Amino acid sequence: MAITLDSLPDEVIQLILTHLPPTTTVAVQRTSKRFMNIVNEPLLWKSFCRNSFRWWDRHWNFHINLADPSFLNWKVLFGNRYESYLQTRRRLDNIVTNEIGRLREIQNILSTGYDAKDALLDLYWNSSSSPNHLAQSRYWSHAVLGCLHRLIAVEEWLAIKQASMPYVRESSLPYERPLAALDMFILEEHREGDVDDIFARLNSYVDSVRCGCPLIDELTPRQKAVAIADHLLEKKWIGIHDNRHYHSLDHMFLGVSLFSSNRNSVPLISCIIFCYVARAFDLRAAPCSYPFHVHALIQPPQGIDLDGNPLPEGENQEPSSQTHLYMDPFNNSNPISRSTLENRIRFIGPTTTASQTESYLSAASPRDLTMRTAHNILSSPSHYAGPPVHPVNPNLATYAALFSLVLLPSLPTAHPAQLRQHLAVLTQHFLEFFELDVHLFETRILPLTNSLPDARSYRNLIHSLRDSDNDSRVPKYRTTDPRNENVQFTVGQVFRHRRRGYLAIIYGWDPYCKMQEQWITMNQVDTLPNGRHQPFYNVIVEDESTRYVAEENVVLLQPGEISKEELIGSFPIEIGKWFKRYDEASGIFVSNVRQEYPED
Repeated sequence: MAITLDSLPDEVIQLILTHLPPTTTVAVQRTSKRFMNIVNEPLLWKSFCRNSFRWWDRHWNFHINLADPSFLNWKVLFGNRYESYLQTRRRLDNIVTNEIGRLREIQNILSTGYDAKDALLDLYWNSSSSPNHLAQSRYWSHAVLGCLHRLIAVEEWLAIKQASMPYVRESSLPYERPLAALDMFILEEHREGDVDDIFARLNSYVDSVRCGCPLIDELTPRQKAVAIADHLLEKKWIGIHDNRHYHSLDHMFLGVSLFSSNRNSVPLISCIIFCYVARAFDLRAAPCSYPFHVHALIQPPQGIDLDGNPLPEGENQEPSSQTHLYMDPFNNSNPISRSTLENRIRFIGPTTTASQTESYLSAASPRDLTMRTAHNILSSPSHYAGPPVHPVNPNLATYAALFSLVLLPSLPTAHPAQLRQHLAVLTQHFLEFFELDVHLFETRILPLTNSLPDARSYRNLIHSLRDSDNDSRVPKYRTTDPRNENVQFTVGQVFRHRRRGYLAIIYGWDPYCKMQEQWITMNQVDTLPNGRHQPFYNVIVEDESTRYVAEENVVLLQPGEISKEELIGSFPIEIGKWFKRYDEASGIFVSNVRQEYPED
């Protein structure tokens, strides 16, 4: 006798429904009153919420509700979250299909918060399901996801800045969050490595220490600190191993150090990791911003010394060997005496004052350590230009460092020259690589320029970008405009540069060189056989740069000269900004800029 769904107990039906898509479950509830009651079971929708979406914006309080057995409104929560998912997909479709108003749609997606990440990553990894917009879908989901990650990162820095009030001791603020924000800039499409993942990995280190040293709670504070450092060093979770170069860019980021294959980190990051684990075992641990090499300062809980003995009541706790323990967990687990560190400071800087020495040997603020990390990131390529083990986009790393150096100083007007210098470099980087961050730049950077003499130029820059996004492109016709009759090549064609040999794709053209006179002179355009009056092409190059190339240097590739896989793999994801996909039969990328080049 066949068993029907209706003959099964409610609990079995609910179990079956957990393995079906939520949309199917909604359809089932319409079939009978009994199924309506079964489908409305809160635990079923709690399961859907937990399994359907990985990333939740903090305004939902998802993890708090997850731990609260009295919260029952899971079906409504799922419906709201699902609508947020669909809304993100619709808005990204608008970005892909419409050349106008993209900045507005990006801002709408960002207003959704971290909810948008599920939809953006789904679209990125499943872009092949949209063959007519393969390159476009991948690029725009990648680009908007980057905007979202950077917005989340900047909010972390602003939270630290706003919490750093005169009545708040900065060393009491979390060290990990502002450093994790730097990782958000470079995260891209990695599924692991955001702020929550970083804390989860750090907590796994805590669990590992407790498992490896089950009697750790019975140790004295001094013994605890040594045991923790020993465990982390033995696991190779701190320090630099495998003969890797100290200044490799991947060693500068907390999240990369936690999730890369080798777990390498410079002393600052190693100390952050060590101190987090130490605090989980009731130690007061903080990095101190010692010159050239960050050390860790460990203090026992209030009322006892490092050996677990009670301190005399009312005694003024001046730093001593019984209350202040210094360590260099990057290198080893051996305690270092304060006098040794003081002697090194006198050797490094004979004119160092007593107050400076005290600041070097005291707990550093999260803001200062984040800015020190930013300087490490910026200086890394000058020390070591080799590839990191864990790939880090250098443009994103530089952008992260510059953003933090502009945002984090407590009184930017106190050092206007430094602010202007950092702003100038940040703005140049923004315009060259990240102009989709208009909303972020406008709301977080622009207010900092109000007191500067060139504040208006920054405002005009933003207005210009927004106007450009809302304006229709002026079409360039070949057949009806005699000025364009001599343009030989079309948008989407692939070529090698005649003299320099690089591979590139044409995404725009001019009937003659339209660059400024200074550029023409600097690039010796007039020394070319055909000079400045020949057609010039806007191209994207395999090294991710964009260039302006004279027609005489374009050597077209014919279909079959290079495979589709080689071609797609040669170019950065940014090709999706101008092209939908690659047409193998014609050997041409299908244009996405028809409005400006309708006949190409």
